[in-house]
Amino acid sequence: MTPLSQRKQQILRALVEEYIHMATPVASETLVRKYGLKFSSATVRHELAGLEEANLIYQPHTSAGRVPTDLGYRYFVEHLMRESALSLDEQRLIRHQFYQVQDQLDQWVRLTASVMARLLHSAAIMTPPRSNEGSLKHFEILAVTELAAHMVLVLTDGSVKQQRLLLDRPIRQEELSAMSMRLNELFAERNASEIAALATQLDFTPVEQLVTHTICRILEQHGDLFGDVFYREGVINILEQPEYSRLGPEAVRNERMRNVLEVLEQNRLLPALATHLRSQPSDGVQVIIGARTSGKR
Repeated sequence: MTPLSQRKQQILRALVEEYIHMATPVASETLVRKYGLKFSSATVRHELAGLEEANLIYQPHTSAGRVPTDLGYRYFVEHLMRESALSLDEQRLIRHQFYQVQDQLDQWVRLTASVMARLLHSAAIMTPPRSNEGSLKHFEILAVTELAAHMVLVLTDGSVKQQRLLLDRPIRQEELSAMSMRLNELFAERNASEIAALATQLDFTPVEQLVTHTICRILEQHGDLFGDVFYREGVINILEQPEYSRLGPEAVRNERMRNVLEVLEQNRLLPALATHLRSQPSDGVQVIIGARTSGKR
């Protein structure tokens, strides 16, 4: 694409921001009046025609204003979008909130969705990081009855797993704690295959074998069970958008809302989207606009 002049960039930025705010085609007079452009409506119309030729905007019909295309949105995100920093008070609040749940990955992800929804005044959907196979950080076993115990595992990615154990003989808490300490030293930072391989070289008691088998099974299942969990926050914020609050007859607005809620609530599109994002090489933020993606920003 040929680089845009400063004037075209200024007009495109104003048009996209106005369309995001109002969700209706934007007229040249509106851009001049509301965004303090230093040129006439006729000049703006001329530049809009150039932006339309570049496929950055389009005109729904002859008497309407202009609307950004997918390419126009992408150009806005990559080159024109204004960035702003959070206030110090907001940063301190967010750090404090995350500090409180630092060892609970599910709560961390849920809090992330909540913070994003609040700051963006929109819906936010989060999914935890997905790993093919988990690694053990630490585990503890607590006696519940003489023949039952409760095992709590903390994985290296911060997730917490729990499992009930049925014992073949009565075992006191002191023995369970000593066994846990010994196995933790052996298994820490290892995945299921590494633990299983190590176990074949050692002479374990039946209880140690049970614990080892349970740990391996949980670690093997971790990726498959954990990757398709979605946390949704701020869905009600969508109701504040003009498409659903004031544009068109009520029946039309309700139909738009129903279509959006179906996407958010029925796990058909979201898993495919998450899989697509994970497959893209990126060490930053990805922006999906229409059928194509934008690189990191």
